[in-house]
Amino acid sequence: MIKCGMSEVDITPKLGLSIPGYLNLRNATGVKDELFAKAMVFADEKMVAGLVAIDALDLELDDVIRIRKRVYQLTRIEEENIMVCLTHTHTGGPVVNSFVTKRDEEYITYLINKAADAVILAYNKMQPVRIGSGKGFVDDISFNRRYFMKDGSVKTNPGKLNLMIEKPAGPIDTDVMVIKVENMEGNIIGAIVNFACHLDVVGGNEYSADYAGELVKVLKSLYGEDLITLFLNGISGNINHINTNTKERKSIFHYKKMGRILAGETVKVLTKINCEENIRVDSKKEVLSIPLRRVAEEELMKAQQEMKSENTSEIDKVFANEVLEFNKNKVGSTDVEAQVLRIGSTTITGFPGDVFVEFGLRVKKESPFEYNVVSSHTNGRNGYIPIKEAFTQGGYEVRTTRSNKLAHEAGDMITEAVLRVMGELKKF
Repeated sequence: MIKCGMSEVDITPKLGLSIPGYLNLRNATGVKDELFAKAMVFADEKMVAGLVAIDALDLELDDVIRIRKRVYQLTRIEEENIMVCLTHTHTGGPVVNSFVTKRDEEYITYLINKAADAVILAYNKMQPVRIGSGKGFVDDISFNRRYFMKDGSVKTNPGKLNLMIEKPAGPIDTDVMVIKVENMEGNIIGAIVNFACHLDVVGGNEYSADYAGELVKVLKSLYGEDLITLFLNGISGNINHINTNTKERKSIFHYKKMGRILAGETVKVLTKINCEENIRVDSKKEVLSIPLRRVAEEELMKAQQEMKSENTSEIDKVFANEVLEFNKNKVGSTDVEAQVLRIGSTTITGFPGDVFVEFGLRVKKESPFEYNVVSSHTNGRNGYIPIKEAFTQGGYEVRTTRSNKLAHEAGDMITEAVLRVMGELKKF
């Protein structure tokens, strides 16, 4: 018999702190909606595994390890069985050094403790449950943001109704993956929802969980305030909400529209899911040593010149400074995790970065499991992880920064590791 416990803990920062994710400095002036760390803990007769989803842009692997250690100290859940996911909201607290913003270590410590507490509380609330999975479909709120242009170039977000656009440079992922948790009386008490689109719809200077926060509000209004819903952002490094084929201006409430569309599809899927109680829980991961990029001499000289020139734009100076800061790092590689949780016939896979959608689609296609939830920004921060072709095409996502640091083959290496781990889990 499977058991599950759930919890949510408020992690909204105090006002005045910086909000990372943009090239300009933003300080929080208000709260549009609260931010949370939400956790689920699953257990069968042999294994206990925990999952926490945090409304924040990202976290370094060292921060993830601190969360795991605190959870282990108070629950004895093995650290390697804990997955830490970030929703990647661009209206969250100061958790990373990102362009012009800096980590706030006081808030980081607060966040780490609260995220760990969410897992600990979930562990202490475990009860017998039934769990099932399903898949929905939404294809009109997410768009590949990279485009082939008529001059042969590839541009990121080239603008609405740009006559130079030829076609999108890649696909989207239309899956709305849903995991349903119900108690032994048949009542829905928890859900995991997974969809691939950047959480950068709201903007501005107020804290917000973006469209995922609206999704959660709608589900609570339908199933009760005690419902715990974890949103896991899908593989969406090259996916956002901007439709270049329309001149219609985005409403300031567009994030609510997106959240409600996803909520509607989630309800449809939840209604159809059949849950089981005798299912297996497992967790496995590989730790890869992935090479870091090398800054070419010409790129370094260009960055130095741009920093000195009075004719360099402020944006170009930001990127030039990123190259110079990254070049100070003399480490040749970094450890990266490829983790998979198994809940019966469903997997939850963590990709440690802002990964291009093609990798997520490949995992779903080649997975030996029936249902596959694929989460980005999980277990550490490694910036954009593009497909190899993108590096010759150009665009925003391939520029070297302190976070965009992994070698060009990183995405393939992580994907191969994920599929190996899935193969191992399928044996048992």
